[in-house]
Amino acid sequence: MAKIFPFRAFHYNTRTVTNLSDVITPPYDVISESDEARYRARSPYNFAHVDLAHGPNDDYSQSRDLLAKWKSHDILVTDNKPGYYLYRQTFQIEGQSHCRDTLMCTVELRDFADAVVRPHENTFGKYKTDRLQIMRQTKSNLSHILGMVKDPEGHLNSLYERWEFQTPLLHGTSDDGVDHAVWKLDAAKAPEVAKFFEDKAIYIVDGHHRYESALAYARETGALGNLEKSASKMLFAIANAYDPGLIVFPTHRLLRGIDSINSDLLEKRYALMPYTYEDLRQYAAKPHHEPSFCVFLKNKLYLCTPKHWEDQAENLGRSLYKLSVHWSDRLFMPEVFGVDDTNRKDKVEYVKDLAQAWEKRDQASAVVFHAPPSVTEIMDVADEKKFMPPKSTYFYPKLAAGLIMRDISS
Repeated sequence: MAKIFPFRAFHYNTRTVTNLSDVITPPYDVISESDEARYRARSPYNFAHVDLAHGPNDDYSQSRDLLAKWKSHDILVTDNKPGYYLYRQTFQIEGQSHCRDTLMCTVELRDFADAVVRPHENTFGKYKTDRLQIMRQTKSNLSHILGMVKDPEGHLNSLYERWEFQTPLLHGTSDDGVDHAVWKLDAAKAPEVAKFFEDKAIYIVDGHHRYESALAYARETGALGNLEKSASKMLFAIANAYDPGLIVFPTHRLLRGIDSINSDLLEKRYALMPYTYEDLRQYAAKPHHEPSFCVFLKNKLYLCTPKHWEDQAENLGRSLYKLSVHWSDRLFMPEVFGVDDTNRKDKVEYVKDLAQAWEKRDQASAVVFHAPPSVTEIMDVADEKKFMPPKSTYFYPKLAAGLIMRDISS
């Protein structure tokens, strides 16, 4: 199925840029305006100078010129030989240490209809247009797609053990305290890597719009399906779907400006059980096998469970009928509050942190709290070629931008 390849990367020259922490950033689409100014001021070589637009009408020609300048001044260097890269992120959640390993490689671009690379979310036009334009100008893959593959036996982990005790090629810490380390893997010494993926599908975890932008670029340049052309492939960082370090958080919904509540339908279709905040904290800490969510409404908190949800299996499909966020976002919110895709931009604020969402509860008409979906549920949705609602998942931590890049001009 999936075809993966080693590649020649370009990256910061650690002899010139001695502190990688000064130059790496989060992915471009999660950087606020205030954070952008802070990153730009941190270093003249901060990746924000390349990855972010220099104004509302910027066509990314400045990014193209800056990349060329940095390469000519040895701020960026290109590896001599193709390779794979081990990318390790070490981080803490509530005082507990975690580690997530991913394999950096290139993956042949395929249409989603082929079910080789499988999405679980829809994409938004403005993000795809933006990333397509920067690709046209820089002729580079500037960041990775975060993906996952089913590897229950830990095949990839046994590969990493060969390199993890060596000195990393790149190492830095991001503002959220996450430690980022990259090792280069000699492709000639690991021929089994590509073979491992031959019967595997790759699931997109984060970066759906970047993948579709790369697909569009491959089409318009005539590279799609021609593996001799660099643009026929896209950078991925692929995790083991069964890695305990692959952590997904839920995203909660603060609803504002709700004019009316359909109380009759709420009572008819949903069972409400009074909840405390401590109940909510425990509920939101782990996935659940049956659809439910919590709702704060009229100064009271409830556990909300759809009645007779099993009867919807045939209508919704096996991957969606028990998916809590589908029930809350696609059924409960439209039916009870009149919130759907036509007005969600004005009516919904997405909040990742549970405590923050709870603190804001009195500023909202209602709040919908979620437990995280399981990784298995996400793959089930992708396998059925269905889609989860927007902002259904938040995989933590984000991949750092500015670590490993790739030229696609050849």
